[in-house]
Amino acid sequence: MGAKPTLRERQAEATRQLLVSVARELFAERGYAATSVEEIITRAGVARGALYHHFDGKDALFRSVYDAVQADIASRVVAAALAGPEPWAGVRAGLSAFLDACLEPEFRRIVILDSVPVLSQDVWDGAIEHNELPMLRNVLTPLVESFLPNVPVEPLAHVALGGLYGAALYIARSADPVAARAEADVVLDTLIGGLRARLEPPT
Repeated sequence: MGAKPTLRERQAEATRQLLVSVARELFAERGYAATSVEEIITRAGVARGALYHHFDGKDALFRSVYDAVQADIASRVVAAALAGPEPWAGVRAGLSAFLDACLEPEFRRIVILDSVPVLSQDVWDGAIEHNELPMLRNVLTPLVESFLPNVPVEPLAHVALGGLYGAALYIARSADPVAARAEADVVLDTLIGGLRARLEPPT
């Protein structure tokens, strides 16, 4: 077992978590561009130096917020998928949980809308692996093992991620996100139903 963290280390981690929590609220309320470092440290009640002790700047703080929000949703999606009674239902439940999250202001603003301009270079440079990739591997593996033995999971997860993010952007940018979410469901059911009919022998 490692040594217990010192009081100073515990206080430093508490300050870091406070900054992430406060920034998460502000980024969800106002968006990245409209949120200043000054607003974050004022609401958190910490000195400017405390923020720069933990983060290189607003971009780095946003990255930590993005990771936290993304991880929360990924956990929810995997739980929904694993609760499905069989692989098809699991995939449908997992993807549906992800699209449902697109209606939540926090996920919609931070992960779907603001992450594109703020983190695009990190994504292209390979510094970020979407939390959705391990999420999709978990969701899709039972389906592959049962019905798609010749399809590698890794490229399938990447292709599914592209489609999922396309649908997420469609919902997030829509003037009527609830209606857009329902339209995405029609597409999802059509794709899954068509693939299932092709792969499963008629009963």
